[in-house]
Amino acid sequence: MSRGSTFREVVRLLWKGTGGKVAWTVLLALLVALTEGISITMLVPIVASTNPETARQAADIPFIGDLIAGAALGLPVLLALFIALVAFQAVLNYLRNYYSLHLMQLLSDRLKRSLFHAVSHAEWDAIARRRLADVNQVFVSGIPRCMTAANALNVLLQAAILIAIYVAIAAAVSWQMALFAVLVGAALFAAMYPLRRRASRYGQELTGMFQQQSRVTLDFLNGVRLAKTFVAERYFMRSFNGHLGAIRRSTLRFYAQSSLGTLAFQVGIAIFAASFVYLAVEVFDLGLARIAVLLVIFARLAPRFGVLQDQGQQYLSNAPAYEEFTAMMAYFRAEQEREGDAEVPAPRLTRRIALTGVSKAYANGAQPSLDDVTVTIAAGRITSLLGSSGSGKSTLADIVSGLVTPTAGAMMVDDTPIDATNRRVWRSRVATVPQDAFLFDVSLRENMRLARADASDEDIWTALERARIAALVRSLPDGLDTEVGNRGTRFSGGERQRLAIARALLPDPEILILDEATSALDADNQRKVAETIVGLRDGGLTILLIAHQPLLAEIADDRIVLESGRLRTGPDGARTGVAGS
Repeated sequence: MSRGSTFREVVRLLWKGTGGKVAWTVLLALLVALTEGISITMLVPIVASTNPETARQAADIPFIGDLIAGAALGLPVLLALFIALVAFQAVLNYLRNYYSLHLMQLLSDRLKRSLFHAVSHAEWDAIARRRLADVNQVFVSGIPRCMTAANALNVLLQAAILIAIYVAIAAAVSWQMALFAVLVGAALFAAMYPLRRRASRYGQELTGMFQQQSRVTLDFLNGVRLAKTFVAERYFMRSFNGHLGAIRRSTLRFYAQSSLGTLAFQVGIAIFAASFVYLAVEVFDLGLARIAVLLVIFARLAPRFGVLQDQGQQYLSNAPAYEEFTAMMAYFRAEQEREGDAEVPAPRLTRRIALTGVSKAYANGAQPSLDDVTVTIAAGRITSLLGSSGSGKSTLADIVSGLVTPTAGAMMVDDTPIDATNRRVWRSRVATVPQDAFLFDVSLRENMRLARADASDEDIWTALERARIAALVRSLPDGLDTEVGNRGTRFSGGERQRLAIARALLPDPEILILDEATSALDADNQRKVAETIVGLRDGGLTILLIAHQPLLAEIADDRIVLESGRLRTGPDGARTGVAGS
């Protein structure tokens, strides 16, 4: 995305993202500028009222002189009006700043919601292809930087309005001095162009460095147990420190360069002020009243050129974050999962799930995860899904669950084909328990209700009974109000697994898929989980079991064996993959 197109996109974001309400901030800025301009103009009659000679000089000023002649107000009244105008301007300025902050907060929330929606409604394949650390980085630092860029653009517009009004007032006093101010300000602004170009490059560098830092942080937090097991804390610490150092050095380098630019700008303003006084007195022979007003105007005008420079750098250094945000939004929106027909009832599993000629390939040209697989999963039975790592077990389970769409082949639940119209509703009838039984750091009751928000305590106890974990929960002092700790550390591995099974059972699913449910458990806990699974089968639940452990293979009624994405064939050429084999 080019710099010009990024600018247009951020302008569009400000307008559409606020529903056009950003115009009110511009209007308030205009009122602030007009009020300030009037208060500055009032300095002329205030100064003129001090003595007749000053009044005579002020009478020659276009428009202002006429007001002085017509009003004939005394000094106390003029001073009171001046105070009232300044107070009114302060109130308007407060309202402008507060409303601008309010709009920026609403805009930030809108960006976060839109990205959250795009990610949550994308196909699982698309989510799995992206680094979650990069997505998290956009939420944590990318969107705030987008807001900084948008706010800088808003401030730039307001500063431009103020400059225009100040120049107009100055032109009414002396058009020659107003022209001089504009030319000097434009020259100083143009001289700072190299710094603004550097700000754009700095913003792009910062985006990449924030991504790397986010990846290291998220990887460490997700794998902190493994890191401590291998005593690898120093590795992550070195990597984290390296990224912190790179960001710090880049930030300080940019700040040093921009500060030098600000210093040069301030020196330029000082030279401009000295030149202004010299020209006003020696060249144009302006009276005291005009010089006093012009000095006040240019004292207000000079910082506005500084605002243009500073906010321009803010915009350019943060605009790359908006490019990253829009690219991520475009990616996830292009991969949106079809909602399906809301009125289509969820398929009922009473006889079998049949997959015919199912394949799953990816766009990167790698070997397909599944290649022409035809299998049947019988209802009310335990089917084990076996095979070495990379054989396609998880992909097949994800297709059965409706999480992944096959690139070829068909899937039937009884006589109902599973396709884009009903895949989401079918997924609501499938429960999956992953290898790592994740529990959130809230109470047991809240963890259970993640599966079904309207579940009563009676429903929860029924699910706990089916998972053979109710007795343990009843023995806890706080029962369902027990806080489970970070990732469920309050419970052992086997207990977490059975709690996860209970949670999966709460919506009363058609099929339960367990992915390596006992791989991290000792023999005693494996036996307990196996007994739980058999009890669920005896209760009529269909179970698909991904496992390597002999104990779980023994409790299965049927087996599906995969090898390199295909059904394994026996010595006689027969395929191992039909229920009952």
